[in-house]
Amino acid sequence: MLWIGAGLTLLIFVPAYCLTLTLGPPIPRDGTSLVVGRDFLNIWMYGRAAWEADPARYYDMPTYLAALGSVVGAGYPGQLWSYPPVALLIAAPFGLLPYLPALLLWTSFGIVGFAVALRLWTRDWRIIALLLAAPAALIGIMSGQFALLATAILLAVLRWRESRPWLAGALVGLLLVKPQLALLIPLLFVATGNWRAFAAAALSSLTLAALVALIWGIDIWQVYIAAGIANQSLVLSDPDHLAGPFMPTLFMNLRVIGVPVPVATAFQMALALIAALLVWRRFRQRPASHDLRANLLFLACAVSATPYMLSYDTLALAAMAVLALAAGQGRIGPLLAFFLPLLQIVAGMAGVPGPGLIPILLALHLSRTKKLTW
Repeated sequence: MLWIGAGLTLLIFVPAYCLTLTLGPPIPRDGTSLVVGRDFLNIWMYGRAAWEADPARYYDMPTYLAALGSVVGAGYPGQLWSYPPVALLIAAPFGLLPYLPALLLWTSFGIVGFAVALRLWTRDWRIIALLLAAPAALIGIMSGQFALLATAILLAVLRWRESRPWLAGALVGLLLVKPQLALLIPLLFVATGNWRAFAAAALSSLTLAALVALIWGIDIWQVYIAAGIANQSLVLSDPDHLAGPFMPTLFMNLRVIGVPVPVATAFQMALALIAALLVWRRFRQRPASHDLRANLLFLACAVSATPYMLSYDTLALAAMAVLALAAGQGRIGPLLAFFLPLLQIVAGMAGVPGPGLIPILLALHLSRTKKLTW
């Protein structure tokens, strides 16, 4: 079933996307008028800004859009300068290259990093190949996203949290680029009494934040808190729900059917509390780092705990689901987790809620049974 679904996605999705491409200067675009690599355009612009004197000014959206217009033309749609300033450190080398070579290098790093992290869990290249063709992976690659590298970090942290706690914790600092992905990791470390990993995570995060302040000034953090977070919030409060088909979260599912922001926020906060409690309860038992059921529960809760989670950011959940399936642990639940991005796209475009509850239902099932049967 997984191979059929992944194969069809690969055979239909990729050629169909390539057929929409319009080649030409300055950067090729697809049928939606977005450049090839889509979200990497922001990463690349961060990389270019890293070599300028005052990158904090781009948190002002008119200033950023004007700079973007000089590269791709005026009126380019849907771009936000909203990443935390740590993104400047990661993006800086790519800003030295022209866009297309930078995108190729970025994509290669993501694919290789993801494959290497998967090797920590399995030596079966069929599983690795399957996950490289997973819906979340393909969407992440097409979008030029940080998703594959972030997934590699998450998988390494979960695998090394006991055997290499200092390294596992240090890797967490890199997730400051997308802090919503690491929301429950400190809770996991505390629940398991892994204070070395917790200390390493805190130290690496503070070190990266201090390095950013040293290079670009402490004001950049103040500007990010005042304007960058507000820029991110525009996606969640968008009255047209443009991100609805791409966010498998309870908050966005409710927004798609017209639930007001305060009400959707209250439901999302309640769900986040349930997710945190499930993680605390399971990891207080100190499961082994290779326990697939425990890690699947954690990643399902991690998706459920935040209102801001794009489909490609569920790749770690898909990876653990496939590993569980390969080990004979479960059927329907892991399948739904694997295909969650596609389910969300279909339901979101139809204005139907539901996929945002799949991760928490899977986590609840895992917390109540000794054997994953769902």
